[in-house]
Formats: sequence, C-alpha cells, structure tokens
Amino acid sequence: MLLIWSTGAIPWVGGTGLGDMATVEARRRTRYAGRPVKLASALLVFLATTGFLAGLTIPEMYLYADRFRVSIMALADRDGFQAVDLKTHDGLTLRNWYRPAAPGKPVIVYFPDRMGDFARKPAHLFQLADQGYGLLLASYRGYGGNPGRPGEADFYRDARSLLDLAQDSALAPDGYVIYGYSMGTGIASYAAAAFHPLGVILEAPFTSFADVVRYQAAPLPIWRVSSQFDTRSRMGLIDAPILILAGELDSVTPAFFAKQLAALNEGLATVHVFPGANHLNIIRHGAGVTVAGFLAKMERGAATLASTAATAIIP
Repeated sequence: MLLIWSTGAIPWVGGTGLGDMATVEARRRTRYAGRPVKLASALLVFLATTGFLAGLTIPEMYLYADRFRVSIMALADRDGFQAVDLKTHDGLTLRNWYRPAAPGKPVIVYFPDRMGDFARKPAHLFQLADQGYGLLLASYRGYGGNPGRPGEADFYRDARSLLDLAQDSALAPDGYVIYGYSMGTGIASYAAAAFHPLGVILEAPFTSFADVVRYQAAPLPIWRVSSQFDTRSRMGLIDAPILILAGELDSVTPAFFAKQLAALNEGLATVHVFPGANHLNIIRHGAGVTVAGFLAKMERGAATLASTAATAIIP
C-alpha cells in the first residue's frame, strides 16, 4: 500500500523583522508538533479497523471472508440426500448432508474449500453418487447458516466428531474415503491421520497455511499467522493410499506443494499434475477420471479385505 502525504506551503503572515520571522517559526512548530502523533494515531485506527493491526488476523480474514456464499440448506431439495445434524463439543448443532452408498460401495467424506462449497464445486462427486458411491458432505461451523465461529482447532474437533458419528451410526458400512479440496485438504489430512480410511484424496493441497501466506504475501511476518492447517506434518502418519491432484497453472496452491507432500509419503502417495489446470478447474482437466479410477481401486480393495475376512472365518 502506497501512502502519499502532501503538505501545503506555509503562508506568510506579514512583517519583515526578525521578531516577526520568529513568531512565524513558533507558529509553524506549534502547528506541526502534534501532526506526527495524530498521523500515527490515525494510521493505527485504520490498521485496527481493517484487521491489519499486528498482522494477526489478515490471513484468517481472507480465509473466511466468503463463508456465507453457500447456504447449509443448499441440498435440502436434492433427491437422495438427508440432513445429518452434528452435536459439537461446545453445544452447537452443525448441518451436514449425507447420501447412502449402494451395498459394497464406500462413502466419500468431503471437506470443502474456504467458501464451504459442498453443493456446487464437488459436482463430479454427485455423478459418482449416481453410480452408487455414498457422500457425507461436511459443512463448517460459522458457515452458511451454521452457528459458531470458524477456527482451525474447532474444525478438527468437528471433523473427528463427524467421523465418529459416521462410524457409530453405520453411515459407511463398507468403509469411507476422505476427500479434501483446497482449505479442506488441511482438515482432510488431519482426519486421515486420526482415523483409518480406505483412501485419501487431496485436491489442490498445500503444505501448510503459513507456506501459502509466505508464497502469496511474503512481507507478512509468518509468526503472526495463527492458522496452520499443517498437512506437511501429517503426511507420514496417513496409512492409506493417497491421491494428490494439482493444477499446472494453479497460482493459489501451486503444484510444487503437491509434489512436496507426495515426497513425504512415497510408499502411499501418488501425485498427478494436470496440464492447463488452475485452482478451480482441475477436475475438468482430467482429474475427474483419475478420481473415479482411484475410487474403483478402493472399492476393489475393500472387497478383497472382506473376502479375506470371510475366508478366515468360514471353516
């Protein structure tokens, strides 16, 4: 931000003697003595009211700025979906959406982007649901009509509660695949490290939110970034196959983030970088087919495990 300060010429107030000149100089000093303090105070007020004071809330202001764009009722009239209300640790009720899977098919647990778009962006998942895959679409606290305020730590606790609910209520009897997009990859990686999904899909991921801020706004002191969404630290803890999708032209979460993450779990992670794709259209550039193929492998893997278990039980 460029600030240009302009000071006008000091008017002459008459007289030619030294006494008059001294009077003018004294008036000038009196007139401008308090200006630095006033300017500093005005600047601090501006910074505080716009969220720039100390730099603590800048990233979160951007991260959660569009959280009201998608209503939690966006799927209320969509055939096949039913509401799943999650009771949180602090007494909130969060609306999520669920579509059961056909027998033998896994459920895709989806954590959306910073806009919380579980209704439009994952259109390819609705197509997969028509093929029998189940969907459990997470909606965040403080988003689109859900109560509460958004925050990383609470997102994690809500994700754990949602997966606990899915297991306790048998919403995914044939297993589930955890899927995160953009900001949601930070939550998905946390959930994948804490639970045991059949597989994990990370679309347009980043290593950590601090790394994104460093890439997008280098002058901002990183120690002022309170949200981390540190997928880097969790990659080695995930014990399921991981599909990582990146766009060659993604300027929000560049493909080098995806490559760095894949290198942290080489035995289980596969990264695909799609030519010509940006942050928003990776699926349209071929990733949709890749996701379908990955899910088919998860489905076959689950069937193999079930068959092995049955063989071990039946004499």
